[in-house]
Amino acid sequence: MHLNDSLAARMLPMALVTLSLALLPASLTSEAQAGPPAPLQDPAGLPKLKTEVAYPNLKFDRPVALAYPEDGSNLLFVAEQHKATVVSFPDERDATDLQEFLKLPDPINKDNEEGLLGLTFHPKYKQNGEFFVYYSAKDPEGRRSVVSRFKVSRDDPRKADPASEQRIWISAKDPASNHNGGCIAFGPDGFLYISLGDGGAADDAIFTTGQNPKDWFGSILRIDVDHPADGKPYGIPGDNPRLRDTKFADWAPEVYCIGLRNVWKFTFDRENGMLWAGDVGQNQWEMVHIIQNGGNYGWNIWEANHKFGPGRKTKVDPASPISKPIAEYPHGVDPRYNPDRKDVGQSITGGYVYRGKALPPLAGVYVYGDYQTGRIWGVRARDGQAVEAGELIDVGKQKVLNIAAFGEDHAGEILILAFDGRIHKLVPAGN
Repeated sequence: MHLNDSLAARMLPMALVTLSLALLPASLTSEAQAGPPAPLQDPAGLPKLKTEVAYPNLKFDRPVALAYPEDGSNLLFVAEQHKATVVSFPDERDATDLQEFLKLPDPINKDNEEGLLGLTFHPKYKQNGEFFVYYSAKDPEGRRSVVSRFKVSRDDPRKADPASEQRIWISAKDPASNHNGGCIAFGPDGFLYISLGDGGAADDAIFTTGQNPKDWFGSILRIDVDHPADGKPYGIPGDNPRLRDTKFADWAPEVYCIGLRNVWKFTFDRENGMLWAGDVGQNQWEMVHIIQNGGNYGWNIWEANHKFGPGRKTKVDPASPISKPIAEYPHGVDPRYNPDRKDVGQSITGGYVYRGKALPPLAGVYVYGDYQTGRIWGVRARDGQAVEAGELIDVGKQKVLNIAAFGEDHAGEILILAFDGRIHKLVPAGN
């Protein structure tokens, strides 16, 4: 799914190790070179947790996104990647009532990183019944990524109307089957955000999209689905970079930020609206970004906090200096930086800032994980800087999960969608 370039490589077993998470400056210029970051090991402020199955009577097929509408129904909805279905169930531990909500009417591509990838509900779903999906369309014209609007059935709130589909946004022809991004979400501003990877192939060497703001690849987009304009089924928010400052004149109107390799998941902090993203790296580093309007996150000149060799031939887009990640972790030990660090993984899954009530020590911590190792970390930020970070679970004491996505329930408790077909939750580890 969101694995870097080879599923087989990501499925190899790895030794279970302890954490040493690097804390990084939030922003550096494109020519700055950070020294070896000092690790902060298991700070006392972060809780020790474990995972357990949240809904023991339910099982899913490649669950990759979880969302719910603000309509008082107490339902949760899950997107199943290759079945191209959205299912719903009551947000109750003993729930058994799993129903199909939507089956995509058109065929989709089903490579490892393709399928039904994203799901979100309109902020006014209670009034308009609208929701949106991101999927890999199998069109006669070629491979495309599509964001479509659907409506709920007038007769049954547990059923969508497949005939109501309206394609809102269609990508340029996808050059490869990987690096599709696929996350969609409404921000607190009411606009729809869309993540799109760099188009595939190693190093971004063929397509060089990361520092090209004229295309949509390697970016997060932001569109207004409620106010169509200029012959398109969407409008452009007035403070998107292209419209708010002449220095962004070369940017595509939809582009919100650039320099991202493959943001598989991004989320908004429900308390302050801050946008967090987990960006899948190339060969050595995975990274967490705090996303800003008009930001540039370095790909393919940087991979996390480290110069990326092939990308040195690429020029930095002059409109936006490069901002560095707030956190990173390596694919393996790199003696040039810190030979003792053991916080390794191979494919980041971005998560959520915890705003629930069940785990008070976790409040305000951004929780994320790694698909391959099943490790789950937390990082606490202040003024854009990481001030506390560490591993939250001991993978040596529990089943290792292939973490496809995180979600939130209605109360803000974090859920974990895994490829064992279960939805898990975080609970105190105990003694």
